[in-house]
Formats: sequence, structure tokens, C-alpha cells
Amino acid sequence: MGVTSLMLRTSRPALASARIGVARDRAFCFYYEDNLNRLRSLGAELVDFAPSRDRKLPTVDGLYFGGGYPEAVARELSSNTAMLESIRTFAAHGGVIYAECGGLMYLCEGIRTLDGTLWPMAALIPGVALMAGHLQALGYVEVETNADSILGPAGTRFRGHQFRYSTLEDARGGNGMARIYNVKPRWGGAPFAEGYRVGNVLASYVHAHWASNPSVADALVRSCMNSRASRQPAA
Repeated sequence: MGVTSLMLRTSRPALASARIGVARDRAFCFYYEDNLNRLRSLGAELVDFAPSRDRKLPTVDGLYFGGGYPEAVARELSSNTAMLESIRTFAAHGGVIYAECGGLMYLCEGIRTLDGTLWPMAALIPGVALMAGHLQALGYVEVETNADSILGPAGTRFRGHQFRYSTLEDARGGNGMARIYNVKPRWGGAPFAEGYRVGNVLASYVHAHWASNPSVADALVRSCMNSRASRQPAA
């Protein structure tokens, strides 16, 4: 799959703005700046918040959890139960949540650190992030979705990378969760299923780079706008 085949659709600016909360603290510190700029160019207003410190979410239409080191501040994240409950409520009301790597770890049931301690997290994605003492994956990947999602229709393709020291244990396929990514490692090996979706929540270990398919950023902004419209009370 070459670069030209990944550039499937050019992005059209969204017609109205969306407010997207971007997790920013010691736990969530890795974002492709180009991804954020693409959201801004589509009219999105990005609102930073700190899951380890803030007590509740800002007023937003969607949430973006990037990569980082949630295991390093697992105690602070786990003990901030007000924020965890705010995120669960947002998801329960159909809010759009997109998470990568450290964000996936935060949205799962818990993080088990190297000392064996299990720190409860948001529990939106089944399974526990189990930390290891050495890298579990490193390198570039190509993704193709097998179902419609907040990132676009089935068949959406993009590139990204993985860099992680954890694995998601017992990521069972029941309870309404689907794996919608077919991930092909660029370093070799068989493709595998990933991309955990529950309602409007989508989380993965893949750090996506939307320059490989600009329509993904547009789809995310539109998903946030549609979610806001569907959650507004009837007049």
C-alpha cells in the first residue's frame, strides 16, 4: 500500500466548529502537532485539560487522549475518581472519545504496574494494561478499518506507529466491543486485529498520523459535531 493509495480523499473543512478536549499533563504528552493543526484548520477549538488534576471535563463535544506515560502517574490518575466519573458520564451520553496508546491504557479497566499493583482506570474498554520491563512493540504500521467509526467509513486507511511497554490483557470481544482495525506491521509479521470500539469510544495502541489520510481528521471533527447535535435536548 503506497503513499498515494493512502491519500484517498482530500479533506473539506467542517461547516461548523467543534470543541475537542485534549488531555495534557504528565500522563498524556505525545501528539503529532500536525494532527492538532489539522483539527484546528477544520474549525475545531482545542481545549486542554489535565486528567490527573482536573476534577471534571471542560464543556466539549469530543475528547482526544494522546500517548504518554500514564503508568508513571497511575496513582494520581486512579485516585482522581471525579474525573474518571466525568469521562464515564460523557461516554454514556454518546460523547466522542478517541484515544491512542497511553490514552487506551487510561480508558481500560486498569493499569498493572511493574510492582504488581492494579490501578483502576476509566473502564470504558475491557481489559487491563499490563506493564512489561521491555518494549512490546516498536515500529510503523498501516491500518485499515473494517467498520464505520468516528474516524470514517469502513475501509478507511492510514499510517502510524507503535511504541509501547504494555499489552492489553483480556480485551474480550463481548459487551458491545468490536476490534475494527486490521493492523499490518511494517517491520514484518502477520496482520492483527486491534482498534477497540465501544459506542463512540475508539481506542488503540496505534499513534495515527493523519497526513497519511487527511479525511480522518475531518471525520473526527464531524463525528464530534454530530454527537453534540444528538445530545442536545429536544426543543
